[in-house]
Amino acid sequence: MAENQVKKTMWEVLNPQQTFFVGLVGGVLVLCTIGFFVLLGIMFNREGEETNLFGGLTGGDDTSTDTTTDGSGTAVVKGPAQFSACLDTGKYANAVSQDEQLGASIGVNGTPATFINGYLISGALPYDSVKQVVDAVLAGKKPDFEFLKDDSGNIAPVTMPNLPNAIWRGNENAKVTIVEFSDFECPYCNRFEPTMAQILNDYKDKVKFTYRNFPLSFHANAQKAAEAFECAKEQGKGFEMHDKLFELSRQSKLSVSAFNQAANELKLK
Repeated sequence: MAENQVKKTMWEVLNPQQTFFVGLVGGVLVLCTIGFFVLLGIMFNREGEETNLFGGLTGGDDTSTDTTTDGSGTAVVKGPAQFSACLDTGKYANAVSQDEQLGASIGVNGTPATFINGYLISGALPYDSVKQVVDAVLAGKKPDFEFLKDDSGNIAPVTMPNLPNAIWRGNENAKVTIVEFSDFECPYCNRFEPTMAQILNDYKDKVKFTYRNFPLSFHANAQKAAEAFECAKEQGKGFEMHDKLFELSRQSKLSVSAFNQAANELKLK
């Protein structure tokens, strides 16, 4: 072959039929490769697509269940069957109303309203004020503090009526009984909740605490939150739900969907 002879490319030595066949085979191989990577991507996406109510990956945790949609098309988390039926049917709506009536009968007209051996603390008072009352009662003394006085300037304990289906934190035989009427959506109740947690932690078996519902009518989610607490209490996890509801409230995330998610996380039925 002469040195100046120009070498031909593969495409130049092939006839038209051969060129078509090679191009066809190459095209099929390219399409197969693309299809393989598309299918691979779909498989990985399905493994990680489930997310919980607040956007976090669920991974292998089965506490985040299916979702449905309401009339407006908004996604709603499905809760455990027994809890959801309890909440959806308003099983404890009347019990919540009875709590409100009971509170009103002993002078509750706002939240939080906390009774320490019958002495009413109105509002989200600081820890030191609550501690003063607890210390006085433990010492067998009548607490004599300005913040305990009623409109007439008197300090008089009320006789606490029977508390149906009460659950307690602390020592049920403790000398100091704390009864709080509260609203999960109330910002002042949110502010007061850590104070009560600190009292329980500091005084341990010297006090006992119970929570009663007093949802205010102008808080849109307070009634259902109270019912969610009662539905969880039915399954022995009232205070666990109590803590989750206040956590949701601080994040402004109270909703039926959020209550269902909390029930899933608590592994209710």
